Amino acid sequence: MEYVGQSGKPITTIHREHTRYIGTNNPNSAYAMHILNNKHEYGTANEKLKLLNPCNKGLKMNCWESFYIQIYRQRNRLITGQLTGDYNPLYEQAYFPRNLQQIP
Repeated sequence: MEYVGQSGKPITTIHREHTRYIGTNNPNSAYAMHILNNKHEYGTANEKLKLLNPCNKGLKMNCWESFYIQIYRQRNRLITGQLTGDYNPLYEQAYFPRNLQQIP
């Protein structure tokens, strides 16, 4: 299962934050709550995190996040608790770049 989120921070920083949330049982992270509630193991940033589409924060990043959330939701790959956002039928008609075709 996958979690899709956005940040202007480096992936290693995000990983440290999620790991800290797991250690403190902090509900501010859907990823941390999923790990804790399902008793999953978690690994290093290189093992567990993937930068899907680098871009500057703002409207463009919001659109990409929504797009990826919908893709993973359609494929039943979102973790429980992931905010799914509004359904947008345009995404079904969108061109899928190569890196999207590899999403399980």
